[in-house]
Amino acid sequence: MEWERLWPECSEQNLLQSWFYGKSKADSDNLEVTYLALVDKSEIVSIVQILIKKIPFAGSLVRINRGPIVVGEINENEKNKILVNSIITVLQECKRRRWLMLQIAPELSSSEEMEGRLKHIGLRKLSAPAWASGLLPIGVSEEDILMSFNGKWRNCLRKGWKLGVKASLSSDLEKDIQVVNDFYKNLQKDKNFVGLSESLLQTMSQKRHRFWNFNIFFAKSKEKGRIEDILGILVSVDYGDKSMYLIGVTSKEGRKLQANYVLLWEAILEAKRKGCIFFDIGGLNETTPLGIAHFKKGIKAVPYSLVGEWRAFNIPKFF
Repeated sequence: MEWERLWPECSEQNLLQSWFYGKSKADSDNLEVTYLALVDKSEIVSIVQILIKKIPFAGSLVRINRGPIVVGEINENEKNKILVNSIITVLQECKRRRWLMLQIAPELSSSEEMEGRLKHIGLRKLSAPAWASGLLPIGVSEEDILMSFNGKWRNCLRKGWKLGVKASLSSDLEKDIQVVNDFYKNLQKDKNFVGLSESLLQTMSQKRHRFWNFNIFFAKSKEKGRIEDILGILVSVDYGDKSMYLIGVTSKEGRKLQANYVLLWEAILEAKRKGCIFFDIGGLNETTPLGIAHFKKGIKAVPYSLVGEWRAFNIPKFF
């Protein structure tokens, strides 16, 4: 499969453009998914995953999240040029296929210049908060990773170890994904947010590939191991040379025992063991709750922010 050849050549892989996320999203939300390789002078320069929702008797709405992504390693200016040209090509493809609307969150860094270029090609910016997060380099020694963290963060981690908190990787995803969903649903109810659907998490957990690992970590006390004694749960996904922190749920007792610190550290180490070179902290912008933001900032990942959500209507008519 050509995707398997191209994906490792993409220097800025992200979870939402992964083949297996797209397939999971399509399966769980009754969507179609298509993958395009975009060509310049007979050379593939970028790839993009497109989610398609068909509206009976009307047409199709399409969604691109954090794409296209560039194939190969090039400088920032050349990358931006390729991505803008790729988006233009996608708009042309929308016209050819008679898709009614495109909503896209491009994998482009936030800047006034970039916003101007996207407006120039016919896209309209939406008011939704732009994606922002941080990447932690983990291709160094465990000691170097730990010493790069904020001192208070390291102290909380060591306190968790001292209090006997143990984090372990699930060896039975089929069984443990239901435990995750039960804990996560309670969190969604308590904090009043939508988050990821149970069906999406279920389908993501079922995918298996060398470019895809769905990881569930449990934190428990040193004495007990029953489900009701779980102090916290963390879900991460490896999707090539990167891993992302997807879900973190910690009980009141777990927070007292610093279980969230022990869980995140174990997830980082597991990503390193599996050959990942970056760990994405899974979102950090102005909408992130203060407690979560403080926790994530403590590992001092390199921040990045994207240009936001954009839309084009009536593509067959105007493009």
